[in-house]
Amino acid sequence: MKVKKEVVRYLSKKIVGHLKNINAIEYECDEDSVTDVVDNAISQDLMVEDKLNDEVKAILAEQEETLDENNINYRKMFQMVKSKLARERGLIL
Repeated sequence: MKVKKEVVRYLSKKIVGHLKNINAIEYECDEDSVTDVVDNAISQDLMVEDKLNDEVKAILAEQEETLDENNINYRKMFQMVKSKLARERGLIL
């Protein structure tokens, strides 16, 4: 899933602000540093799905002829392969 960096940053700020307001976290550094950590965690998680999508595209590209010959719906097959790989790897998407 493609999410703009600005959106991730906005969400990170909101998360840190909310956690601070409800006294769920305390930190000795500046708020921007904490926001950076949250931003990085979200970005890393989103990159896992992007990499998985790229891998599924590569797998289906190798099977393009078979998909065409058997008139198999690319989108359905994409979701099936993606779900299978995610399940095998213990990923939650």
